[in-house]
Amino acid sequence: MWPVREIFQDKMVVPSMYNEVKAHLQEVQRDPSIRLDLPLIDKLKLQLTESTDSSVPATLLPLISQLLLVLQEDPTPITTLAIKATAYTSFTDLRSVHPPIDFIAGFKTPSPPVNELALSLLSKAGQAPSDAAIVAGDSELVASLVELWLSTSSTAVAQAAFDAIWALLEVDLTSPLENGEGANEGQEVTGGQGLVWRRVFTDRDVYGRLFSFCSLTENVPGSLPKRDRTVAQGRLMGFLAKAGKLRWDIISNSQIPEIETKYNSESLLHFAACGMVDESDVLMHMTLLNFFHDLLEIQAPGLIARSFVQAASTFSSPALDFLISHNLHSSLLSYYLDESKLDPVDLKYLCGPIMAYVAQYAELYPNHFLQNPQSLLDRILSRISASVMISSSQWAHGPAPSGQLNVLSCVPRVLLVEATKKGINPVLALPTSPPHKEALDTLSKILHGPPKLDLADTMELNTSGHTATDWHKEAAAARILYFMYLNQHSTFWTDVVAAADILAMKDTSLAAISFMRAVITANWEKLSGEVTSSVPGTSRYQLPSEQGLGSLSPACQGALPSSGAWAALTPPALTVLLPYLFKAPRSYAEFVGGGAADPQNAVWKVATAKYEVLVALHNRLQDMGGQTTGFEDIIRTLQQRVSEGPWGPVTQSGSLVETVGL
Repeated sequence: MWPVREIFQDKMVVPSMYNEVKAHLQEVQRDPSIRLDLPLIDKLKLQLTESTDSSVPATLLPLISQLLLVLQEDPTPITTLAIKATAYTSFTDLRSVHPPIDFIAGFKTPSPPVNELALSLLSKAGQAPSDAAIVAGDSELVASLVELWLSTSSTAVAQAAFDAIWALLEVDLTSPLENGEGANEGQEVTGGQGLVWRRVFTDRDVYGRLFSFCSLTENVPGSLPKRDRTVAQGRLMGFLAKAGKLRWDIISNSQIPEIETKYNSESLLHFAACGMVDESDVLMHMTLLNFFHDLLEIQAPGLIARSFVQAASTFSSPALDFLISHNLHSSLLSYYLDESKLDPVDLKYLCGPIMAYVAQYAELYPNHFLQNPQSLLDRILSRISASVMISSSQWAHGPAPSGQLNVLSCVPRVLLVEATKKGINPVLALPTSPPHKEALDTLSKILHGPPKLDLADTMELNTSGHTATDWHKEAAAARILYFMYLNQHSTFWTDVVAAADILAMKDTSLAAISFMRAVITANWEKLSGEVTSSVPGTSRYQLPSEQGLGSLSPACQGALPSSGAWAALTPPALTVLLPYLFKAPRSYAEFVGGGAADPQNAVWKVATAKYEVLVALHNRLQDMGGQTTGFEDIIRTLQQRVSEGPWGPVTQSGSLVETVGL
């Protein structure tokens, strides 16, 4: 046997503490008055690895299961031991354990540690479609799992139960084509049979629990108290927002009409969105609004078009169609535009989620947003403008209009360009002095332009020129807005550099440096004929020509810069931004105690952020190639500064190390 053991010792190891712990647990089982030896158990936990012999968990698990029935103290030490021992055990191996694991008893036990153990073991079935199918075959097991998830008062147990349910659903997902849907982004085919989905959504006992545990009108013996039901409602809404990304059809269509009719609903989604929540409970109303916000993410088009569309138009999605058809979308927009429709006490809590919804809608559905009546869009812009036109002292010391800044950063840029003609462009009202982090962040996002698209599985939206905006128009509009802002705020680069140098305001300093990088790495496009062409049937959102944009230049001769990096090499950025970037960073020597008074590491964070801007500028100029003629001296200085690293010349770095006592 010795040669065989030597061959397999790396794979089959019995921990040295195993026999001692097993004997101890057997002793406690015989006499429950004996206390668990926690140090002994902890030693065994440390020895359990992937190479532990499979006989160890196969023996410990039944022993611990029996011990739990008689244990007279906190079971956490032995449940965590069981979880650690089975960390590398498959669900197939668990099914061979004798006596069989009673998952349902583990779920029904009013002990969170025992619940977590049972959930840890069951979640292993989420690693293979065949194992998930076995779980799906047991209606009582799945019903008990769902019941535990919705009813437990332990947040940790609820999360573990959700994770187990989600793992089973995810691995059991069938091909999108089999469901009659197009493949969603990032969705992988797992080879599942859809048995778990059918069990959850078409089994009366399981599906019925999703309604009964969350309904406020359910007042039968054994039903949850109202507080616990509202907790269950929040869990159900989070589940639906996630499940809808994989199977929108199954949450939005009727599955068991008898159950849905009992709760005056058409589907589980309709129940959760329209009939489940008591909106007089302001916290649950907030949760409901956040749920609508999350639904908007499902199959949102953004600035791309999909080859497979289930929505009313390529600009919409099934989720947005649902919200519109049940008047939820229009209600939220009306709340945003007229806060008097809400209770003044509730408004304090609801205004944030409402503005977050409007921002999400504007960003993820830009062309649908732009199809709204001009009067509604003007009211939205006027609402934003009114909130940002505040005094300098309020920008410096008072509360900032964070929610409205978020909406502004998400509004299509072509609309902001159009708004300038009417004098209601809120971007132009944003200050750079006094410096404010959120205002700088908003400017960064708008002027940087749209994120670059991954068009591997999609097509560009405006191939036919019939959409109000697309990626190219947004990129061109970002460049226009930069010159519009520069025209009205001629000292803004001076302000941004000054803000970046205020180490005492670390967050504002980093926001100013992020703004520099956002402009330097901006996704801009020139105003070509295709970009400036009008949309058939309307004159709205037509961008100016390159010649028309030239009139916005404050003091520039010749063509306007076509990229952010080029803009950094032209006045006024040339004379303000570049000297700041080339200058060595502030040192710890400027702080009392040589850095001891810098507990937030502001000096280091600012220095490295500034260096990243230098590197970004260097990389962009290298990409420009021949367009940098005449800037050779600047590029050489930039190359030297990049090679010196974040702290500048080596001599200075040495003094910095001495300063902080390293």
